Amino acid sequence: MKKILFLAVAVFISIALQAQTHYRIRGAVPQSIKAIKAVMSYPPDDKGGEYRADTTHINAGIFEFKGTIGRPQLAELNLIIPRTKGVTAEENRTEDGSNMKNVALFYLDGNIDISFDKAGMASYQGGGSEQEGWRAYEKLTTDKMKAKSAMAGGMEFFEELIFDFVKTYPDSYVAVDLMDLFTQGAIQPDLVEPMYDALSKRMQNSEKVLGWVDKLEQAKVAVSGTLSAPEFTLNDVEGNPVSLTAYRGKYVLVDFWASWCVPCRAENPNVVAAYEQFKDKNFEVLGISLDTKREAWLKAIQEDKLPWKQLCDFKADKSEVAIAYDISSIPANVLVDPNGKIVGKNLRDKALHDRLAELLR
Repeated sequence: MKKILFLAVAVFISIALQAQTHYRIRGAVPQSIKAIKAVMSYPPDDKGGEYRADTTHINAGIFEFKGTIGRPQLAELNLIIPRTKGVTAEENRTEDGSNMKNVALFYLDGNIDISFDKAGMASYQGGGSEQEGWRAYEKLTTDKMKAKSAMAGGMEFFEELIFDFVKTYPDSYVAVDLMDLFTQGAIQPDLVEPMYDALSKRMQNSEKVLGWVDKLEQAKVAVSGTLSAPEFTLNDVEGNPVSLTAYRGKYVLVDFWASWCVPCRAENPNVVAAYEQFKDKNFEVLGISLDTKREAWLKAIQEDKLPWKQLCDFKADKSEVAIAYDISSIPANVLVDPNGKIVGKNLRDKALHDRLAELLR
């Protein structure tokens, strides 16, 4: 019995050791960069806690980090340069009065050699498959930015970019980490589910993905047309009560925004374009503002030329409507069908037009 127990423990230890990722990061800094320390920050695991920060001295332009981690993680490397005369406090914000410059991003994955040029730009040699995938993502980003310079940087650009990467590298942690952009907040099923389906079984069963896959399932149910949109009544700009019930029989986009919300104001032209395209096809928009100041609210409506009904109770995030719809950040929206059922959430950019085109043929 003791022999069997010993063998079982030995196998367990062997598996645990195999699950560890070993790394050794060696860096070379030219004399023109007067850095005295290197700081490497990274998530120690996939539990979403605080980043770990490791520090090492730079001796004769050389530094090194060594260790093990549960799985390859994206690390950020900074060089600390002592304060010099003529440098303002604005440029020296670290607690010890040093000047810390972000100079490199890479995956803790095997042996990597980093060298810096006189401008502080980093180049890399070595690394495992995850570091190789990260370099491929950087190249893909550059190539797509050159090909689509007009739309580079927008959310639609990153949706296409990351989906393309996930399909090409479905068995990489890089793909899973890039999906954080779409999975750490409210999940849009039409966007995330195809990415999830493209992942390998190994990645689908990874700790990070298992941490949000239930949210994906809940999000799918939320827009399946089986849940009723909470009813509400709020006053419009003239003080008249308007209820969601009055829109029964039409598709209505309940649009949460505020005059002070920069992303909301940036999205407003897209909502206006969707309204103009589909307003004659049984579609309406109903704006719900989280403003607290009437004057700012009215001014924004006029400036953005929003032609639909606008409602507000001036309670900001304490608004009963925002609470009923579980709105934690804006811009946000909910698409309600003619029967009062929710058929879409957080539809922005092209996704809004695509969903409306699908429903209002």
